[in-house]
Order: sequence, then structure tokens, then C-alpha cells
Amino acid sequence: MGDDLTYLPATRDRATRARLTTLQKAELLQKLELFSEASVEDLYRLAAIAQEVEFAAGQTIYHQDDFGDAFYLIVQGRMECYSESDEKRVTLAEGESVGLASVLTRESRQMHAKTLEDTFALAIGAEDFYNLLSCNPEITVSLIKYFVKKVGMAS
Repeated sequence: MGDDLTYLPATRDRATRARLTTLQKAELLQKLELFSEASVEDLYRLAAIAQEVEFAAGQTIYHQDDFGDAFYLIVQGRMECYSESDEKRVTLAEGESVGLASVLTRESRQMHAKTLEDTFALAIGAEDFYNLLSCNPEITVSLIKYFVKKVGMAS
């Protein structure tokens, strides 16, 4: 859709950083595997509810057992999800989502999440996401297609 956007570190004064337009957010969302099946119109609708967030290196995003109130789409940076109970650790990077499962299932988070470096992401609130899905079944269909392909059920 356009040129790549450059991440501006969290150390820069937020007041001087240009905000992303809805179109720029849609371009970023288009690059994420999660929304690879979404139409341009659906991407624009998703972008309209996505909020820019910046996290410093080592910052905790959420804790295990927290309510899943939002999920995050990593634009630049890396996050780690881990569980204290089984020592499982998963590193996620650009183009991946964090916290989606608890938003979709409306259950508590199964792991902690923290950043491994300065990270720029788009946050989509659970209620905003559900409202969007209920009014736009095409987005729901695109997510179903993504998950079917992800688990290898496509024939």
C-alpha cells in the first residue's frame, strides 16, 4: 500500500511524534498475518479502532490471570510471553499478535507478557473488537479463514 513506517523510540517526546493516520494503521494491519484475509475496507475499519501504544524495554504488558481487555499487534520490537507454572517462553516479533486468545475466548490471560526491547504496537480493545465483529461479519469470516489455515484444516 505504501512506504514502510519507521518506529520512533519511546524516548522521543510523544508530543512531537506525528500520529499515524487511519490509512497508515490499515497499511500496518495489512502486513500482519492475522488479518491477511481481510479486505481493504475491513482493514480500514480495524484501523479506526486501533490505538498506538509504545512500551519501553522490559515493561510488563499484562500478567497471567489478568482479564483480556485488549490484544496487541506488534509493529516494531519484540515481546515475550511466559508462564511461571511451566517455564514455557514464547518470543513474538513484528507482524505477530499478543493476547488475542484471551480476547477471543473472554477468559483470563494464560501467560505474562513483557517487552524485550522498545516496542511500538497497535492495541485493539476487546469491546471495540467485538462491536466491530458483530457489525461486520466479513471480518469474522476473514479471521475464521486465517485460523483454519493456521491449524492446517484447509483442504
